[in-house]
Amino acid sequence: MAKVVVFLDHEIMIRHFVKSGVFQPLERQHEVVYVFPEQHRRVTTNPADLDLPRFRLMPVSNERAFRWRRFYHATALRRARGSENQQFLFEFFRESLGGRAFLQSWILSWPLTNWFYRKRLLKRLGTNAALEALLSEERPDVVLHPTVLEGLFVSDLVRWGERHETPVAFLMNSWDNPSTKAMAIGYPDWLVVWGPQTKRHAVQHLGMPEDRILCFGAAQFDVYRDPPRESREEILERLGFSPHQKTLLYAGSSKRLNEVEHLQRLEEAIDQGVLPDCQILFRPHPWRGIIAGEADFFSVPWKYVRMDDQMAHYYRESREHATLIFTPDYGHTHAVLSAVDAVVSPVSTILLEAALHGKPILAYMPKEEIGENLFFKTMMNMNFMRDFFTQVDCRLCHSSSGFIEACRSLLRSCDDPSLSERLRQQTPYFIANPGTSYGEQLVSLVDRLVSRSEEPVEVAVHG
Repeated sequence: MAKVVVFLDHEIMIRHFVKSGVFQPLERQHEVVYVFPEQHRRVTTNPADLDLPRFRLMPVSNERAFRWRRFYHATALRRARGSENQQFLFEFFRESLGGRAFLQSWILSWPLTNWFYRKRLLKRLGTNAALEALLSEERPDVVLHPTVLEGLFVSDLVRWGERHETPVAFLMNSWDNPSTKAMAIGYPDWLVVWGPQTKRHAVQHLGMPEDRILCFGAAQFDVYRDPPRESREEILERLGFSPHQKTLLYAGSSKRLNEVEHLQRLEEAIDQGVLPDCQILFRPHPWRGIIAGEADFFSVPWKYVRMDDQMAHYYRESREHATLIFTPDYGHTHAVLSAVDAVVSPVSTILLEAALHGKPILAYMPKEEIGENLFFKTMMNMNFMRDFFTQVDCRLCHSSSGFIEACRSLLRSCDDPSLSERLRQQTPYFIANPGTSYGEQLVSLVDRLVSRSEEPVEVAVHG
C-alpha cells in the first residue's frame, strides 16, 4: 500500500474530484491523505463534512500566493505571445488586471526580463516551509493535485517534486486550462488531461512534454457513464411538462447576457405557434453573471418555461449576491440532459456535455448583445471552442434576429436518428472514453508510479 497525498485548493476541485467520488477507488487501494488550505477564501467547505479517510490543513501565505500569481501573469503573457490566442488573451488580461498591472506583467513577460524576474523571485521566495514540513511528515509516494494549472500549490509542488524526486501528477480541471493557462515555474511529472484536444493544447501552449501527458477523460463527467438516476418521465412530470412535446433546454452562461429576454422570446414563439409542441427548461449557469436591467425570472408569468428545480434557490440567492457560486450535482445534470430533446446555450461547457449525451446543440452568440463583453468574446474565439465548433455538429447563431428560426431548425433536427450517434462519435477527441472509470485509471497510474516499472502508457481513446 502506497501513501498518496492529494492537494485541493478550490471549491470547484472539491466538487469535481472529491464529491464526485473519483478518488474512492484510490482510497480502497492505498492510504490517501487530503490537504486543504487553512482558512482561505477559495475553500469554504469544511473538510470534516466530506467523509474523507484523513485530511490536513496547511497555512498559506497570502504574500507568497500573490507573488506567485504575479509571476504566473507574466508567464501566461509570455506563452501567449505569438500564439493564435494572443490577441484575445492580451485583451482579457488587460481588462482583468487593469492598465498598470497589465503593463508591468507585459514588460516582465519578455524573455530577458522574464529570466531575471524568475531568478530574483525564486531567490526571494525560497522554499515553502509549511509545505516542506507537511510533506516531510507524510513522506508520500505520490502527490496528486487537481488544478486549473494556477493556484495556491502549483508552483511549490513542482519544485518540491523535483527536489525530492517524488512523482507529482496534476489533474486538469477545466476545458480551457491548457490553452489559456501557463506553467509558471516548471512541469509536473505527469499531466492528466481530458482528451486528445487538450493533450495537443498542453504541448502547444504550455510546452508540456507530450510523453508526460495522459488522457483520462473528465473527472466530473464520470457519472455520465452510468444510467441516469431519474427517467425522462419522472423529470418531466415533476416539472409539469408533457412527455408528448419536445423539451428544449436553455442552459445559461456565466458571461452576462440577458437570458430572461431570450426565454421571453422563446415563450412568445411557442404562443404564436412558431415553435409548435415545445416546452422550455431553463438551467441557469452555476456561477452566472447578472446583467443590469435583466428581469427576475420568477417575476414573469411563464406558460411554457420552467426552471430546473435544482437551480431555483441558487438563482434567487444570486440576484442578491452576484459573486455566489453554486456546486450542482452532476448526477442531476446527467438526468436532465438525458431527459431533454435539444440544448441551446451561449458559450458554455454544457454544449460539450449535451453532445456527450447525443443531444442536438445550438450555440447562441448574438453579436448585438456581445458588444464589448470581453470575457464572452475571448472564450468564443479561443481555439478550444473553435475546435469544438468546427469538429462537432454544433449549430451556430450569431444574430438576435435569427434566434427563433435557429431554435426551430434545432428542434427539427431531433427527428434525425443519425445525429445523436454522430455527436457521440465526435466527442472522444474532447473527452476521452477509455472504457474504464477515472478513478480506476488513477489507481493504475499510482500503482505504476510506485512500482517504478515502465512509464504509464496512455489509455487508448475509444469512440
